[in-house]
Amino acid sequence: MHGLIAAALTAIAAPAPAQNNNELSHLIFEPVLINVIELDDELQIEEITSLPRTGDPQSSTDYLYKTFIEEQQPEPGDLDQAIVDYERSIRDLEIQGGAYEYGLSQEFVSLGMIHQSRNEHELALEHFDKALHINRVNLGLFNLEQEEVIEKQIESYIALGDLVSADHQQEYLFFLKRRAYGGDSVELLPALTRYAEWNIFAFDSRLAMDPTLTYAAESSMYTNNGVSNSIGAEDFRTIRLMNAQNIYRTMIQILLNNFGVDDPRLLEIERRLALTNYFFATNMDINSDIFSNGNNSSLALASSQGFYDMSRVSSNSMGYRHGREALERRLQYILRSDSANPEKIARARVDLADWLMLFKKRVAALEVYEAAYRELRAANGSQEVMAELFSPVMPVTIPTFIDYRYTRAYHDIPEDVALDYKGWLDVSVKINRFGQTSDVEVLGKSLSVTDPIESRLVRQLRSSTSFRPRFSNDALLTEDYVKARYYFTY
Repeated sequence: MHGLIAAALTAIAAPAPAQNNNELSHLIFEPVLINVIELDDELQIEEITSLPRTGDPQSSTDYLYKTFIEEQQPEPGDLDQAIVDYERSIRDLEIQGGAYEYGLSQEFVSLGMIHQSRNEHELALEHFDKALHINRVNLGLFNLEQEEVIEKQIESYIALGDLVSADHQQEYLFFLKRRAYGGDSVELLPALTRYAEWNIFAFDSRLAMDPTLTYAAESSMYTNNGVSNSIGAEDFRTIRLMNAQNIYRTMIQILLNNFGVDDPRLLEIERRLALTNYFFATNMDINSDIFSNGNNSSLALASSQGFYDMSRVSSNSMGYRHGREALERRLQYILRSDSANPEKIARARVDLADWLMLFKKRVAALEVYEAAYRELRAANGSQEVMAELFSPVMPVTIPTFIDYRYTRAYHDIPEDVALDYKGWLDVSVKINRFGQTSDVEVLGKSLSVTDPIESRLVRQLRSSTSFRPRFSNDALLTEDYVKARYYFTY
């Protein structure tokens, strides 16, 4: 992920320091497998797997807060004195070279960055605007040296919760690159990658999903910002997603035209294209056909009760079909590539089977899973890969390219960070041959479990999670049973 987007995600995820109605916004569940033994009408629990225990344990909120503070720390030195020094330097340059002296541009950038480090983003933007003006007077409207200033503007707009202004600057930055390199050149690929990732971020950002939610509102105790966000266009998210799709298609064509099917970047780009179609299928009104009408007003966002509502998906939707086609092309690239190997082929087949299973093409999905299993076994695939794909210790949540809520990945917390768990719930789950859960039963829980915590876990397991079917003894399980202790922190 591009550094700017990663930084923006960290900032938007900045936690509130005091518990309130949103105290569970950083709730994480982490399972370990358990063995349940009944002794004298009591359940004895034995943990089979374990969670990270090294390091200083901390809650998810504490970790995010610490990360947020560390990233916001200003550079060493007296910033007040640095501001005075830069302002004096600016006055001297204006006297010597006039109001449009080229050296002023970098001085204004440096001064803006100091204000940015102090969360004084409105002041920072004023200085960045001055730097841009001087830059363009000296080098022209479309010079690429202004990229640094525009990127800094974007950071401040995101920090202020103004996603629309940040989006305008991202669009202009891409316009500059396309004008310089051409619309179908290899040199444009890095800019295309950045702009596609930005559009997915803008679609998926909580700022876009809730126009009243701003960085300033979430982090008001950390900053002095009082700026409100305003996202007026109802189709803002839809357009961002369509942009991402068009960009990925352009990248695929550039790579095929210049490097052929052996280029490894094709595999990830087709996967990202499938991701955008997953977003369409789970976020858009199922009656809207995104490809049949050029009028964006017809593209209605679904009013689902949660992110990525699988209850709305339709196997007849264009989102399903275009996502399937992307994953099928991905498999064909591998089969036609000189570097194809059985494990890579098996992974691509399993990804396709996951997609089919998600969209209730269940018989076809099972056939693809079984074909992938037989092929890899016949090719003497490694036991580690066989276990990872077909017999993992914990069933795999699909699709694998989504960071689900209540997970570390959703909050960008590394796997090796030790968390301070506040309690646990022991749960038994039945999974059918199509990866759907039933008979979710809470076997026991710690005294710290509240009704909201329990209901979120049970609801997640019952309605929001699909699992990849597992193999045992060379055959797909018709019924799978999992008992796990779900530790939680927030």
